[in-house]
This record gives sequence, C-alpha cells and structure tokens, in this order.
Amino acid sequence: MIIKKRSLSDFQATVSVSDDDESSGRLKMDMGTCYFPKDFDSNPESLGQDAHFICQERQAFGVADGVGGWARKGIDSGIFARELMSNYLASLRSLNPGRAVDLKETLLKAHSKTAATGSSTACVVSLEGDRLCYANVGDSGFMVFRGKRLVYRSPTQQNYFNRPFSLGNWAGEGKRPVSVFLGEFDVEPGDVVVAGSDGVFDNLFGSEIEEILQESDGEPWPQDLAWSIATVASMNSVSQEYDSPFAIAAESEGIEHVGGKIDDITAIVAVIELDQPCVSQEK
Repeated sequence: MIIKKRSLSDFQATVSVSDDDESSGRLKMDMGTCYFPKDFDSNPESLGQDAHFICQERQAFGVADGVGGWARKGIDSGIFARELMSNYLASLRSLNPGRAVDLKETLLKAHSKTAATGSSTACVVSLEGDRLCYANVGDSGFMVFRGKRLVYRSPTQQNYFNRPFSLGNWAGEGKRPVSVFLGEFDVEPGDVVVAGSDGVFDNLFGSEIEEILQESDGEPWPQDLAWSIATVASMNSVSQEYDSPFAIAAESEGIEHVGGKIDDITAIVAVIELDQPCVSQEK
C-alpha cells in the first residue's frame, strides 16, 4: 500500500493553534495530528467518517468516529462527527479565559447543537495543571506513555463487541440519553499521549506504539510521531498477515476475523512539556 502524505489541513475537521495564547499552567501540551480516511486511495477527496480538533490556547483536543452502520441508510455519519467536533471547539472557545473546562457539560452542549442525522463516538481531553482530564463515549480514546512505556489507557464503552456507545441523532427519535465516562490521569514532563479513533487501536498494540516511540530520535516531535503511528496503523489495517488487536478481540467473542481492520485512522499525539513563557530581562 502506498500512503501519500497529506498536509495537516487536508483532513482535520477543525484546528486552532495559537502560540501566543497558551495555557499559563505548569505544564503544557505540544500537539500534532495525522488522518487517513479508509477510502483515500480510491477517492482522494473523501473526508471519511472521523473528525478531530486540537486547540492549543485551551490545551485540549478531541476525536470523534462516525458510526459506519448509517451508510446502509444512505447517511454519512462523518457529517455528524465533524459537526459535533466543530460545535465542541466553538463551545470551548466561548469559555472565559482561565476557566476550567467542564468536559461533560461542554460535550453535551456540543451534542445538543449538532443537527445532522447520524452518530459517533467521542473522546475529548484537556490539560488542567498536571492532570489530563477526559470525557469519553465509546471506543475512541488515548494511551499515555512515560519513558516510552505504556502507563495508562482510557477505558472503552460498548454495548457488545464492535458496538460502542455513541452520541447521535436518530431519525424520528431525536437524541437518546447517553452515558459519558469521566476520568483523569496525572501526567509529567516528557509523557507522550497518543489518542485516536478505534482505527488506530484496532490495528496497533500498545507495545507497537512503544517501539515507534523508542525508534524516534531525540526529542519527540508530535507531528512526526502522529504520522508514524497513523502510517503503521494504516499498513496493518490492510494486512492479511497481521494478527491485529481487533482480530484477537473478535476471536474471544467467537467471531472469525483475519488480519487488520480497514477503517478511518486518526492519530493525535500530545507531548507534555514544562510551560516556560518568555520573560524579558532588563540589562
């Protein structure tokens, strides 16, 4: 499989990067992303069903994965996912500077404003001081690596195998009640957060991401790491020889599946750093 490198703006639903309005907390996240729609090779104009954002000024990011089953009804759930992430980012930007983000409230507010029919998973994350706080619905999520070793993975929510919890609008029913999982994890300078849709984690084990981190030279560069992780996940997704996390999980449920899982792949990498704002010095 030949993977063509695309610019950051090609596939992101919404991105905001502000170098002069970053968090003034002790720690900060330096973030990068990479996205491969599963049908990119056959349709280079495809936006796929994943959506995501990064927001430097609020030290936050999010990813949503449109539920593919809507395609049987002629509905592109990627439209729902992109609107959801755009609404979340708009709500985030409307908060007063310095105010902590209520992740659940902001996610549900974004959901209430999303008019498109469809549904998606969602994972939104913000750095508050030295805590990584998150709200999650479904099987998008993240891992935290310390010393290039996996130390934490966010839990997933699913009704049963390959049927994750989701936010959505159902024709004739509107919005259904949803369970939002809230969690947090203490982070340290040098930690690397790898987030994404299930297209990443169904096609990469934590140990494989550890290997990618260990092979990186010098200081971790989020954009390069996101590219490497998404590329390996994409290659694994179309391999019939690879015994993927998805195949192993399917086997445990008595379902036969060979190789990787072809899917949209979104990778977000956030490197935790000390926040060292420039200080002018008088001579």
